[in-house]
Amino acid sequence: MTFVTVTAGLALIAVVVVDVWLTVLHPDAEGVIARTVRRLVWRASSLTAGRRRTPRRTPLVWAGPILVTGTFLAWLGPLILGVALVVWPNLHGYHRITGYGPAGFVDALYYATGLLTVLGFGDITPDTGAQKLFAVTAGALGFGFFAALATYLIELITGLTVRNRFALTIYDQVRGTDGVGLLTRSLTDEGVDVTRERCRAWAASLREVDDTVRRYPLVALTYRPRRRDYDIEPALEQMAAVTVAALLVARCEPWRGLRPRAEELAYALLRLQDTITTRYLGRHLLPASSRPAADNAAHDEVLRRLHARLVDKLGARFDRPSGGDELVHELLSESLPFFVALRGWSVLGITDDGPPIGFAQPDG
Repeated sequence: MTFVTVTAGLALIAVVVVDVWLTVLHPDAEGVIARTVRRLVWRASSLTAGRRRTPRRTPLVWAGPILVTGTFLAWLGPLILGVALVVWPNLHGYHRITGYGPAGFVDALYYATGLLTVLGFGDITPDTGAQKLFAVTAGALGFGFFAALATYLIELITGLTVRNRFALTIYDQVRGTDGVGLLTRSLTDEGVDVTRERCRAWAASLREVDDTVRRYPLVALTYRPRRRDYDIEPALEQMAAVTVAALLVARCEPWRGLRPRAEELAYALLRLQDTITTRYLGRHLLPASSRPAADNAAHDEVLRRLHARLVDKLGARFDRPSGGDELVHELLSESLPFFVALRGWSVLGITDDGPPIGFAQPDG
């Protein structure tokens, strides 16, 4: 019985250590515990937001703090239990203050909690060399655990700042217009050189957001402010419109110099979409082989509308047909189902704020 209990305790400790290591220290991984808590909390929040008679954004706003707290507790609880299971079978051999009485499992939990959080209270202390070695190891583990959590929280805040800055920047830039209008206004008012630099800056911002989503999936898309202008979904849809428009415009002689930056922007956007799909969407996004044929009609309709907008904004200088660009085709083929899946996952289409800006929807 003692062997089984100690082995179970050591296994629990190892599971938590590996999960924390993957989530906090590894740039491309997320522990099973952290991922499970994130998915359960977000699922519960989205269901709560969608099933009310008057759908509200509030459950999504609270999802972020709840899942961060829940993840930390999901790590700390098994860690305390693991240490308690290791010391419990031999707790009678530990020194205890006079009058303490018989020691049971509750005392083991009490000792483990004190050892991991404040290096013990002094009323129960190890006696043998093995007990002392384990106490030192567990104390160091607890200190490292809380230090890692504090560092991770600071990194999470930094990551959220990157995401919020990107969303607010795009929101302010497209105010009163949309992605196509933003690009054409830059071309006509500022010239192709400035527009090229804008594309470079947008691509750099997308890469920063991609790094945030990849490194901090715990909060990158699940920490929602109350204000809609902080939402990343509309910003991504506007960037998709900007990117397709830039690729189409760059086929015309006056703006051919825009092509390299437009391609850079397209690849940055596709990479970010792939990262978000991998981290969050899962079953919400069908594989390409399973998508309905209607996707082609949606693809053609969006391309037609974007082409018509460019003709309206740029006039005779925009003299190229809409088809024939492989990168445009790839971008639309990936983006349209991506945004549909993202709306379904984020539940923004049913909150009282309304759906994200309709890159993937025909004009109403």
